Amino acid sequence: MEFFIPGLFLFLVTLFITFHLAPKATPFMASILSIIFLSYGVYHHQKLFAAEYRLSTWQDGLKIYAPAIMILAIVIYIIYGILAFFTGGKVPIPSVLNVSLPSANSMKNSITNSMESLGNTVTNSLNNMASFNNGNKKGNNGSLLENLGNSLGMNQNKNKKNNTSRSFLETV
Repeated sequence: MEFFIPGLFLFLVTLFITFHLAPKATPFMASILSIIFLSYGVYHHQKLFAAEYRLSTWQDGLKIYAPAIMILAIVIYIIYGILAFFTGGKVPIPSVLNVSLPSANSMKNSITNSMESLGNTVTNSLNNMASFNNGNKKGNNGSLLENLGNSLGMNQNKNKKNNTSRSFLETV
């Protein structure tokens, strides 16, 4: 319990700061606070691990390469500066191809036609699938519910023709 109450209090204070103060902060204020917290974190880290940094010796062999790395970085920076100076610092941008689009009316007409044909197809399919006439149309084998009932074995009294429609459990 001695850890729960202070943790709960800290959580509630954090929620208050997050929802009430942070949205009103400006980006300039956020950058200043991030610099302050980063500086404090580096200071605390150095203070906490000072003995490890003093006793660390693995990087001593790399100290002899430091001047060469710095000279190489400066030479690359100078070469980049010279090239940027003589080329004007401009990056060549390739030209974009001119793509001709169809007119809005032709697009609207094609979309309308496709939506109408899709609507007709869906309507016809649903009408054929859910029709409740019992085989009056040529090629229609009854309604969807009747076919479902036949396949589940629920329409035994209605369909005594050849008893060709049996459920899966009846065949097993």
